[in-house]
Amino acid sequence: MSNQPNHAPAYRIKTVAGMTGLSTHVIRKWEERYHLVHPQRGPNGYRTYREDDIQFLLYLKSQLTNGETIGQLSQIGETHLRQAMQDLSSHFASLPNQFQSDARRIIHAAQNQDYETIQRSIAGWILQLGLEEAMGGILFPLLRFLGELWHQGRISNSAENTVSRIIRQQLIDQLRKDWSSGQAQALIACVPGDYHEIAPLTTTLLLQKRGWQATYLGPNVSFEVLHMALRRRHPDLMILSSTTEPDFQTGQSWIETIVHLFQPHCRVMAGGAGFRGLSDLLVKNGIPYLKQVKEVTMLDHKALATL
Repeated sequence: MSNQPNHAPAYRIKTVAGMTGLSTHVIRKWEERYHLVHPQRGPNGYRTYREDDIQFLLYLKSQLTNGETIGQLSQIGETHLRQAMQDLSSHFASLPNQFQSDARRIIHAAQNQDYETIQRSIAGWILQLGLEEAMGGILFPLLRFLGELWHQGRISNSAENTVSRIIRQQLIDQLRKDWSSGQAQALIACVPGDYHEIAPLTTTLLLQKRGWQATYLGPNVSFEVLHMALRRRHPDLMILSSTTEPDFQTGQSWIETIVHLFQPHCRVMAGGAGFRGLSDLLVKNGIPYLKQVKEVTMLDHKALATL
């Protein structure tokens, strides 16, 4: 039932089991007893699965979590279930109307690993609207939507990551073009263990466009490296990002480090979903919590001095 091009990646059943969290026994059972999965066979007779097969397995898994049984799903049939998985039309309300068809095209392109379509659409949005409006109005909502689809089993992790990687590369390319040598300096980084770069990259670009000499230090930056950068660069501002929420003890340790190592030398702010549960503790220690990336657009050197 796969409609992907022949050059699309093919995976063996053990790999698919690891990607979906389903056992090889269950995957074979869904094929042989319930006729819901139809892998291709290689020259050696081994089963091989395409990207859309993995998405479909994740979708079936999500339906079981929602209370369906595999027997009920088999009665609906593979064709109707795949159509339901692909039916995304009711989920685009958070995107501007004029871009919903393009967003739908991107999602289908991600499911088929069609990098060219994704790159062309994203680059076109940034060129048409400018980075700030494209990120705030389209790309951040699109990424949130992709995350929801992944949790619902409607899209695979690799498909979601494909879009994220392309957006990240667009931001990096833009960062190379827009270096600013302003007087106010800012350092931006992901905290240790965090690899989600899109928000801090966007933050860096937005500050640069407003005259800051903003430097992005990268993902998973240790506090030792941050301290060395602070001593060498003497920034006016440091912004730390965390998308993954730490346990309370780790979060408390982060804040203690910020207070003792960084705060005496520069202003520190924190942003991202990972810091949301620590926002009260942050504010208590004089560390502003940024709820949205666009809040950095209101920062300037004079405003910083009054915070």
